[in-house]
Amino acid sequence: MRRFIILLFVLTLIATIGVSLILPNSHVIRPILIITVVWIVIVVLDRTFGLFKPRQRRRIPFSQVAEIERLYFRSIREMLNEFPDTVQVINDLQRILSIDPYYKNARHYLNRALILQAEHNETRAAAGMHVGHSRAEFMRLQEQLIDPDAAVRKAVVMELINYGEVAIDPLIALLMDEDSDVRVHAATALGWVGGKDAIQPLLVALTDENPYVRRYAARALCWVVDATAVDGLVSALGDEDTYVRRYAARALGWSQDNRAVKPLLELLVKDDNSIVREYVETALDDLDISHRSIRRPDQAKEKDTAEVA
Repeated sequence: MRRFIILLFVLTLIATIGVSLILPNSHVIRPILIITVVWIVIVVLDRTFGLFKPRQRRRIPFSQVAEIERLYFRSIREMLNEFPDTVQVINDLQRILSIDPYYKNARHYLNRALILQAEHNETRAAAGMHVGHSRAEFMRLQEQLIDPDAAVRKAVVMELINYGEVAIDPLIALLMDEDSDVRVHAATALGWVGGKDAIQPLLVALTDENPYVRRYAARALCWVVDATAVDGLVSALGDEDTYVRRYAARALGWSQDNRAVKPLLELLVKDDNSIVREYVETALDDLDISHRSIRRPDQAKEKDTAEVA
């Protein structure tokens, strides 16, 4: 937009100068001068207040770029199948586009997957077969949320993923399920369907008594993390479970929030688990924070011993 404005300004200025030199007494001189003055005002305002400054794209952490690449190529491989799993493809591509709306041909393939899904549903409907995603089917799934059989409630989670963000409320309800396995599946599903409404329930799940629920809540938060999740994720850096600490660190790196820097640096120094430290280092890289010169107490002691020897 800014380039277009400047181009019009330059063309108007050239036209004004040309008409003034060639036809100094022409009746069109006054309107052209007024237009030129207007363009000058617009350009000055743009330079002063950035009215037409192009929006800068959000910086994407390098480790998140790698994860996006994995999802993208998984989607492409699936689309090459004769009968692709369109639900998986649509979820993967929607997740990618929520982070980078301009990523490669993701939008093209998403539209193609949606068309394939619609064609599949039409074929099933023409054959008199049941077609999912109807309101009646959604209500039936909600009724099964209180089924006494945990296996049924767990199966409902996998069905609800197909409904996207509409399914967030039922999935949140399942995060409170008495069965820990159901809560694990619900946390995973919330990460898949995304949505800002999923953040606070996942933060609550991050304090669950069951370590597996906390693990999958931490992993799910990687995909929906924003500024409101930072404090809860920082607290999770102190979790006794190494898996929780790893994915809390990853989520903090993806948050691009500088409040995460100090807690991550502290964890890098004190954590005894090498894999956790690798995740912390990656998170600090995502935050563009140098950490190569930081040494753990045992590393500093080894260095001093080596120097004395």
